[in-house]
Amino acid sequence: MILAASSAWVLVTSRTPAFSIRVSFSWRSVAVGVVAAFGTAFVMYGFLGTVVPAVALGVLAASVPVAIDHARRKSSVRRQMEVWPDALAHMRASISAGLTLPDSLIDACRRVGGPLGAYGDEIRTEVAFGGGFAPALTSMRGTLDDPVSDRVLATLVVANRVGGHRVGDVLSSLQGSVADDLRLRRAHDAALTEQRWTAGVALIAPWALLVISIATNPQAAYAFDTPEGAMVVGIGFVATGAGWLLARRSARLSEPPRLFR
Repeated sequence: MILAASSAWVLVTSRTPAFSIRVSFSWRSVAVGVVAAFGTAFVMYGFLGTVVPAVALGVLAASVPVAIDHARRKSSVRRQMEVWPDALAHMRASISAGLTLPDSLIDACRRVGGPLGAYGDEIRTEVAFGGGFAPALTSMRGTLDDPVSDRVLATLVVANRVGGHRVGDVLSSLQGSVADDLRLRRAHDAALTEQRWTAGVALIAPWALLVISIATNPQAAYAFDTPEGAMVVGIGFVATGAGWLLARRSARLSEPPRLFR
Protein backbone atom coordinates (compact mmCIF):
# COMPACT_ATOMS: atom_id res chain seq x y z
CA MET A 1 0.00 0.00 0.00
CA ILE A 2 2.83 2.39 0.85
CA LEU A 3 4.66 1.59 -2.39
CA ALA A 4 1.46 1.98 -4.41
CA ALA A 5 0.67 5.34 -2.82
CA SER A 6 4.24 6.54 -3.36
CA SER A 7 4.16 5.47 -7.00
CA ALA A 8 0.86 7.28 -7.55
CA TRP A 9 2.26 10.42 -5.92
CA VAL A 10 5.33 10.34 -8.19
CA LEU A 11 3.17 9.82 -11.30
CA VAL A 12 0.77 12.65 -10.42
CA THR A 13 3.31 15.24 -9.26
CA SER A 14 6.25 14.15 -11.48
CA ARG A 15 8.47 14.64 -8.45
CA THR A 16 10.62 12.09 -6.68
CA PRO A 17 11.24 12.51 -2.95
CA ALA A 18 14.78 13.37 -1.93
CA PHE A 19 16.22 11.69 1.13
CA SER A 20 19.25 12.96 3.00
CA ILE A 21 20.91 11.70 6.16
CA ARG A 22 22.81 14.19 8.26
CA VAL A 23 25.50 12.61 10.41
CA SER A 24 25.73 14.53 13.69
CA PHE A 25 28.81 12.73 14.98
CA SER A 26 32.31 12.06 13.75
CA TRP A 27 33.60 8.68 12.68
CA ARG A 28 36.41 9.15 15.17
CA SER A 29 33.89 9.05 18.02
CA VAL A 30 32.37 5.91 16.48
CA ALA A 31 35.80 4.26 16.43
CA VAL A 32 36.41 5.26 20.05
CA GLY A 33 32.97 3.88 20.91
CA VAL A 34 33.80 0.51 19.35
CA VAL A 35 37.03 0.33 21.35
CA ALA A 36 35.16 1.32 24.52
CA ALA A 37 32.54 -1.36 23.83
CA PHE A 38 35.07 -4.17 23.49
CA GLY A 39 37.13 -2.93 26.44
CA THR A 40 34.12 -2.59 28.74
CA ALA A 41 32.67 -5.94 27.69
CA PHE A 42 36.02 -7.65 28.29
CA VAL A 43 36.46 -6.06 31.74
CA MET A 44 32.86 -6.76 32.77
CA TYR A 45 33.08 -10.36 31.66
CA GLY A 46 36.23 -10.81 33.73
CA PHE A 47 34.54 -9.14 36.71
CA LEU A 48 31.07 -10.70 36.45
CA GLY A 49 31.77 -13.99 34.68
CA THR A 50 28.62 -13.75 32.55
CA VAL A 51 28.38 -12.92 28.86
CA VAL A 52 25.02 -11.23 28.22
CA PRO A 53 25.23 -8.44 30.85
CA ALA A 54 28.85 -7.82 29.83
CA VAL A 55 27.83 -7.37 26.18
CA ALA A 56 24.94 -5.08 27.16
CA LEU A 57 27.26 -2.93 29.29
CA GLY A 58 29.71 -2.82 26.39
CA VAL A 59 27.01 -1.52 24.05
CA LEU A 60 26.10 1.15 26.61
CA ALA A 61 29.74 2.14 26.89
CA ALA A 62 29.94 2.46 23.08
CA SER A 63 27.29 5.18 23.13
CA VAL A 64 29.23 7.38 25.58
CA PRO A 65 31.89 8.74 23.13
CA VAL A 66 29.23 9.38 20.49
CA ALA A 67 27.03 11.20 23.04
CA ILE A 68 30.00 13.30 24.22
CA ASP A 69 30.90 14.22 20.64
CA HIS A 70 27.27 15.14 19.89
CA ALA A 71 27.07 17.30 23.03
CA ARG A 72 30.36 19.02 22.12
CA ARG A 73 29.05 19.83 18.66
CA LYS A 74 25.80 21.21 20.05
CA SER A 75 27.74 23.34 22.53
CA SER A 76 29.90 24.71 19.71
CA VAL A 77 26.83 25.60 17.63
CA ARG A 78 25.21 27.23 20.68
CA ARG A 79 28.29 29.39 21.29
CA GLN A 80 28.26 30.29 17.62
CA MET A 81 24.64 31.42 17.79
CA GLU A 82 25.17 33.40 21.01
CA VAL A 83 27.53 35.92 19.34
CA TRP A 84 24.98 37.18 16.83
CA PRO A 85 23.16 39.71 19.08
CA ASP A 86 26.46 41.44 19.89
CA ALA A 87 27.49 41.35 16.23
CA LEU A 88 24.19 42.92 15.17
CA ALA A 89 24.56 45.59 17.84
CA HIS A 90 28.02 46.47 16.46
CA MET A 91 26.57 46.55 12.96
CA ARG A 92 23.84 48.98 14.00
CA ALA A 93 26.42 51.29 15.55
CA SER A 94 28.59 51.10 12.43
CA ILE A 95 25.63 51.81 10.14
CA SER A 96 24.76 54.85 12.27
CA ALA A 97 28.38 56.00 11.93
CA GLY A 98 28.10 55.92 8.14
CA LEU A 99 29.61 52.57 7.17
CA THR A 100 28.08 50.41 4.48
CA LEU A 101 26.42 47.12 5.39
CA PRO A 102 29.33 44.94 4.14
CA ASP A 103 31.87 47.09 6.00
CA SER A 104 29.76 47.01 9.16
CA LEU A 105 29.61 43.18 9.05
CA ILE A 106 33.37 42.95 8.49
CA ASP A 107 33.98 45.28 11.43
CA ALA A 108 31.49 43.37 13.62
CA CYS A 109 33.23 40.05 12.87
CA ARG A 110 36.56 41.59 13.86
CA ARG A 111 35.22 43.15 17.06
CA VAL A 112 33.12 40.22 18.27
CA GLY A 113 35.74 37.59 17.47
CA GLY A 114 35.03 34.04 18.56
CA PRO A 115 33.39 31.90 15.87
CA LEU A 116 32.86 34.95 13.61
CA GLY A 117 36.36 36.36 13.92
CA ALA A 118 37.76 34.34 11.04
CA TYR A 119 35.17 35.53 8.51
CA GLY A 120 35.95 39.27 8.37
CA ASP A 121 38.92 38.95 6.01
CA GLU A 122 37.13 36.35 3.88
CA ILE A 123 34.14 38.65 3.39
CA ARG A 124 36.41 41.60 2.57
CA THR A 125 38.29 39.55 -0.04
CA GLU A 126 35.09 38.20 -1.57
CA VAL A 127 33.51 41.67 -1.75
CA ALA A 128 36.62 43.26 -3.27
CA PHE A 129 37.81 40.53 -5.64
CA GLY A 130 35.11 37.86 -5.76
CA GLY A 131 31.43 37.60 -6.54
CA GLY A 132 30.27 40.27 -4.09
CA PHE A 133 28.54 40.53 -0.74
CA ALA A 134 25.68 38.06 -1.34
CA PRO A 135 27.93 35.15 -2.45
CA ALA A 136 30.20 35.84 0.52
CA LEU A 137 27.24 35.52 2.90
CA THR A 138 26.07 32.35 1.14
CA SER A 139 29.49 30.78 1.64
CA MET A 140 29.55 31.95 5.26
CA ARG A 141 26.08 30.51 5.89
CA GLY A 142 27.15 27.12 4.56
CA THR A 143 30.22 27.10 6.79
CA LEU A 144 28.47 28.21 9.99
CA ASP A 145 25.64 25.70 9.37
CA ASP A 146 23.15 26.73 12.06
CA PRO A 147 19.58 28.10 11.87
CA VAL A 148 20.30 31.46 13.53
CA SER A 149 23.14 32.18 11.09
CA ASP A 150 20.80 31.22 8.23
CA ARG A 151 18.23 33.68 9.46
CA VAL A 152 20.67 36.53 10.09
CA LEU A 153 22.68 36.18 6.89
CA ALA A 154 19.61 35.71 4.64
CA THR A 155 18.15 38.88 6.17
CA LEU A 156 21.41 40.76 5.58
CA VAL A 157 21.33 39.78 1.90
CA VAL A 158 17.83 41.24 1.55
CA ALA A 159 18.76 44.34 3.57
CA ASN A 160 21.79 44.95 1.37
CA ARG A 161 19.63 44.64 -1.74
CA VAL A 162 16.98 47.05 -0.39
CA GLY A 163 19.42 49.51 1.17
CA GLY A 164 18.39 52.98 2.32
CA HIS A 165 17.37 54.15 5.75
CA ARG A 166 15.49 50.91 6.46
CA VAL A 167 18.69 48.94 7.05
CA GLY A 168 19.01 50.21 10.61
CA ASP A 169 15.41 49.27 11.39
CA VAL A 170 15.90 45.81 9.91
CA LEU A 171 19.03 45.23 12.00
CA SER A 172 17.25 46.46 15.15
CA SER A 173 14.29 44.11 14.63
CA LEU A 174 16.57 41.23 13.76
CA GLN A 175 18.73 41.77 16.85
CA GLY A 176 15.68 41.83 19.14
CA SER A 177 14.20 38.71 17.56
CA VAL A 178 17.45 36.71 17.76
CA ALA A 179 18.16 37.86 21.33
CA ASP A 180 14.65 36.90 22.49
CA ASP A 181 14.91 33.46 20.87
CA LEU A 182 18.31 32.75 22.44
CA ARG A 183 17.10 34.01 25.84
CA LEU A 184 14.11 31.66 25.67
CA ARG A 185 16.36 28.71 24.86
CA ARG A 186 18.75 29.49 27.73
CA ALA A 187 15.83 29.69 30.17
CA HIS A 188 14.37 26.46 28.84
CA ASP A 189 17.69 24.61 29.14
CA ALA A 190 18.19 25.86 32.70
CA ALA A 191 14.66 24.85 33.73
CA LEU A 192 15.02 21.30 32.44
CA THR A 193 18.52 20.55 33.72
CA GLU A 194 17.08 18.49 36.59
CA GLN A 195 15.00 16.43 34.19
CA ARG A 196 18.09 15.59 32.14
CA TRP A 197 20.02 14.51 35.24
CA THR A 198 17.05 12.39 36.30
CA ALA A 199 17.04 10.70 32.89
CA GLY A 200 20.74 9.91 33.26
CA VAL A 201 20.24 8.42 36.71
CA ALA A 202 17.30 6.36 35.45
CA LEU A 203 19.54 5.00 32.71
CA ILE A 204 22.52 4.13 34.93
CA ALA A 205 20.81 2.94 38.13
CA PRO A 206 19.32 -0.37 36.83
CA TRP A 207 22.65 -1.44 35.34
CA ALA A 208 24.54 -0.52 38.49
CA LEU A 209 22.11 -2.66 40.50
CA LEU A 210 22.53 -5.48 37.98
CA VAL A 211 26.32 -5.38 38.32
CA ILE A 212 26.09 -5.36 42.14
CA SER A 213 23.60 -8.24 42.21
CA ILE A 214 25.71 -10.41 39.89
CA ALA A 215 28.97 -9.56 41.67
CA THR A 216 27.54 -10.49 45.08
CA ASN A 217 25.48 -13.52 44.02
CA PRO A 218 27.09 -16.25 41.86
CA GLN A 219 23.70 -17.82 41.18
CA ALA A 220 22.60 -14.59 39.48
CA ALA A 221 25.55 -14.83 37.10
CA TYR A 222 24.44 -18.32 36.09
CA ALA A 223 20.80 -17.22 35.72
CA PHE A 224 21.64 -14.39 33.29
CA ASP A 225 23.51 -16.81 31.00
CA THR A 226 20.29 -18.71 30.31
CA PRO A 227 17.94 -17.77 27.42
CA GLU A 228 15.43 -16.40 29.91
CA GLY A 229 18.11 -14.27 31.57
CA ALA A 230 19.28 -12.98 28.18
CA MET A 231 15.69 -12.03 27.38
CA VAL A 232 15.40 -10.11 30.67
CA VAL A 233 18.63 -8.24 29.95
CA GLY A 234 17.50 -7.47 26.39
CA ILE A 235 14.12 -6.17 27.52
CA GLY A 236 15.80 -4.09 30.22
CA PHE A 237 18.29 -2.70 27.69
CA VAL A 238 15.52 -1.64 25.31
CA ALA A 239 13.38 -0.22 28.13
CA THR A 240 16.14 1.86 29.72
CA GLY A 241 17.44 3.09 26.36
CA ALA A 242 13.97 4.05 25.11
CA GLY A 243 13.12 5.72 28.42
CA TRP A 244 16.32 7.77 28.34
CA LEU A 245 15.73 8.86 24.75
CA LEU A 246 12.11 9.80 25.44
CA ALA A 247 13.08 11.75 28.56
CA ARG A 248 15.78 13.63 26.67
CA ARG A 249 13.41 14.27 23.77
CA SER A 250 10.72 15.66 26.03
CA ALA A 251 13.25 17.99 27.66
CA ARG A 252 14.46 19.38 24.34
CA LEU A 253 13.09 22.54 22.80
CA SER A 254 12.27 22.11 19.12
CA GLU A 255 15.02 23.31 16.86
CA PRO A 256 14.24 26.13 14.40
CA PRO A 257 14.27 24.97 10.77
CA ARG A 258 17.27 25.56 8.54
CA LEU A 259 16.76 28.07 5.73
CA PHE A 260 18.11 27.62 2.20
CA ARG A 261 20.07 24.45 3.08
